Amino acid sequence: MSIQSLRASRLLFTAALLGGSFSLAGCDEVVDDTAAGEISFRPGSGVGGMTFNTSNWVSPGARDIYEYRRDGDWYTNSFGFETRLARVIFDDPEFGLISSDPSGSKVAGQARVEISAAGELELTVFPPVSGPPKTYSGGELIGMELKFRVKYNGGSAYTSKVRVLGTDTDPFGGALYEFHKVDPSTDELLAPVCETSTLGDRFARFYGDVRVNAFTGAVDEPEGIVHIACTAGAPGKSSTYGYLPHGAPETFRLANRVIRADYCADGYPYTYPGNSLIMRDNFSEGQEGQTLADVYASLDGDQLEGMWGVEGILCIDTPRVDSLERIDVICPVKSIAGQIEYNWRPPACDTFVDPEPGALRFFSLTASES
Repeated sequence: MSIQSLRASRLLFTAALLGGSFSLAGCDEVVDDTAAGEISFRPGSGVGGMTFNTSNWVSPGARDIYEYRRDGDWYTNSFGFETRLARVIFDDPEFGLISSDPSGSKVAGQARVEISAAGELELTVFPPVSGPPKTYSGGELIGMELKFRVKYNGGSAYTSKVRVLGTDTDPFGGALYEFHKVDPSTDELLAPVCETSTLGDRFARFYGDVRVNAFTGAVDEPEGIVHIACTAGAPGKSSTYGYLPHGAPETFRLANRVIRADYCADGYPYTYPGNSLIMRDNFSEGQEGQTLADVYASLDGDQLEGMWGVEGILCIDTPRVDSLERIDVICPVKSIAGQIEYNWRPPACDTFVDPEPGALRFFSLTASES
């Protein structure tokens, strides 16, 4: 499928949603800027759709800088990297090149740039003398650089520098950015921050005031923490389905688990990148109150993988990976309705009775081959 076709299908899916249908599905490639900014879904909600899954939480090249504090204080991420945002560097059209330490304060007679306290990536530029501040976002940030000081495992601090090389817009929730690491001595490009996603892009979402545990998938919203979420990993890919963290961390965490086929809700994925995945739920626009019976009635050749609740998968029919059977799915330790079960095997969905049909539910399907 070409990029143009992916973008066209994304727009078709959006149109279908606005018409109240949930039977059509789009892919997770972003659309052109001309189609952006016209659709607004409630934060933390979802719209589902079809794309290709991933088993990753964080792209390998992002492990040292994927989370940090906006104010320049030291922060230790899930991998043990201690990171400090040391400089925000931006070429302002009026004031020229500005380089500011977020832990410092404004100096009289000098312009200052800061990452704004916003859910999206946004810069605020304060003029050197007087006047109102200016804000920049999206494509205006191409060329912006972030310089970090990083320590790992008690070692010496080193500098890691990233630059925004490109942007695109996802109508399901804001801007996507292509970050590259830069040699801090020569300013030459070193490597992309994000690996290539299953649809060929290297974009990332920027979540302000969000923290994601890279091993358990736990999500919370501490003030001042910034999370760079590559679309090659579950936290970034979730946004391409329409599921965002702000205001609904529990929903976002479950969406991530579904994308990674984390059946046992213990961080272990029962999939690998590239398997097809269709996501539905029981709360998004056009899907309110959807039940397991409703999903069965509308499969249209697709296969049901399973139904999910906040503690992981509740029942399973056909595992996402075609080399696995239902008997291969076993959870050494699993929480079920608040009780701990050992060597738990999920029941088949075709005979499963949902004990709480009104609770948060996701439904995962795999696409038919036709």
